[in-house]
Amino acid sequence: MAVKRRYLFLYLAIACIAGLIAIFVVDAYLGVYDTIYVTVGEYEQKIEAAYWQQPEGFWPTGYENAWPIGATVGQKITFRYEIENHQFSTYSTPVQASVWKENEKVDDLFSGDVSIGRFGKEVVEWSLATEELPGLIPGWPAQYTVKINLGDIERKIILDLYYPEAPPTPQPPKIVPESELQR
Repeated sequence: MAVKRRYLFLYLAIACIAGLIAIFVVDAYLGVYDTIYVTVGEYEQKIEAAYWQQPEGFWPTGYENAWPIGATVGQKITFRYEIENHQFSTYSTPVQASVWKENEKVDDLFSGDVSIGRFGKEVVEWSLATEELPGLIPGWPAQYTVKINLGDIERKIILDLYYPEAPPTPQPPKIVPESELQR
């Protein structure tokens, strides 16, 4: 009888360790995760959900809780928003994307409802033609904010728009008289 009880605490310790590992795996995996892909020209930037969970003071001044993107006026900016449901139930919520300037809504980019099955994924795409934004002054840089709302969650992307530099004007060749060439 004593031999059977001898391993009881070992089995209990192994069960507790396995339980702790299972809790950490389930806690880290379950939930709803969103990833934003922003493409400007040939350059794609990936903004993962962990970025928005940074502590206060992480972002530079003027970009609090926002991701900065630079583009020139005339470039097309495409957005791809991936929402992953890592839950045992269906996730349904409205998704809205809009452009703002100085706390006023300028344009709606996307608005719709998404319903994602358990452990599923949904992709929403839209694009922004920068030359069509109102309030642009030729030659002057401008800032706009793209707000993406997933239910109660709000993501911000700051667009820094610049006009492309004008190529230098070619100068006509300087004509040198023959008398100066022989010197």
